[in-house]
Amino acid sequence: MDIRRILVAVADCGAKPAPELVKAAELARRCDATLTLFHSFYSPYVAGEQYYSPAALQQDIEGAVNVRRQQLARLAAPLRLSGLQVRERVRWDYPVHDSIVREALREKADLVVAGSHRHTRLSRVLLSNTDWQLIRLCPVPLLFVKNARPWERGRILAAVDPLHAHAKPADLDAAILRSAAFMAAAFRGRVHALHVWQLATPFTAGVLMEPVPLPANLVEQQRATAEREFDAMLEPWGLPARRRHLRSGVPASEIAALAAQIEAGLVVMGAVSRSGLRRLFIGSTAERTIDAVACDVLVLKPAGFRSPVPRRRPWRPVALPPL
Repeated sequence: MDIRRILVAVADCGAKPAPELVKAAELARRCDATLTLFHSFYSPYVAGEQYYSPAALQQDIEGAVNVRRQQLARLAAPLRLSGLQVRERVRWDYPVHDSIVREALREKADLVVAGSHRHTRLSRVLLSNTDWQLIRLCPVPLLFVKNARPWERGRILAAVDPLHAHAKPADLDAAILRSAAFMAAAFRGRVHALHVWQLATPFTAGVLMEPVPLPANLVEQQRATAEREFDAMLEPWGLPARRRHLRSGVPASEIAALAAQIEAGLVVMGAVSRSGLRRLFIGSTAERTIDAVACDVLVLKPAGFRSPVPRRRPWRPVALPPL
């Protein structure tokens, strides 16, 4: 990773520095990167209020933006005193996830840092949370911070897929391993690698699920193939056997279980955005992993991914003249 610009999504400008800001600042120090504190907000009640005149609406929006900019400046002051280069940005924009993506593109950010908290099953299905949408839309690597535990001398878990299930681009695994190694070098940590392979199902798809015969040694064949490809991928990285983990099962569950077992401070994984109605209901491994693990998660996209979010907001606040 080449981190020169870090964008931190600040949810509450008036609160004390959150773990995501603390960790982003520490990463900026070690990478000699600039830090941008970004806050986006919008009120549909104000924007659609019919008693506002356009001039009054604009004045009130500018006033609210200035208040939040001053709050961000207070958060940035101690960071500047410590030697960091910090900027503050406040936008009246909607929705928040689109606004974050737009700002990341404007700033040419190398990393976006945001806080993440557990979500309900319903919110995952409806994709109503900012982090789910960022996984789907943001072309920049995303660091979701879940706790205040420091990364120093910690374990970093790289979740890879050498069999390229779901047509994941092959170079994404190399990027995951490079990023894990980069973070380990920056914080004097150790990299662990994990591949989770899934057993073949003895059923065919259709109106009725009918069992079909499978070779008696199919599981052994799958395991041998997964082990061979996993070892070949990790050979250039020199990871010892004790830090190579091959498991079968549900990827998100196994990633969370191993992260807890080795007390990982960070999980590095990839995400491939999918379109279509099915995507709204099944969720991706990255989304489920963020919900399942207790540590931070760094999510990478394939090279060449283009975000569908327009660089300019496609709307303007609507205000009717007073009656």
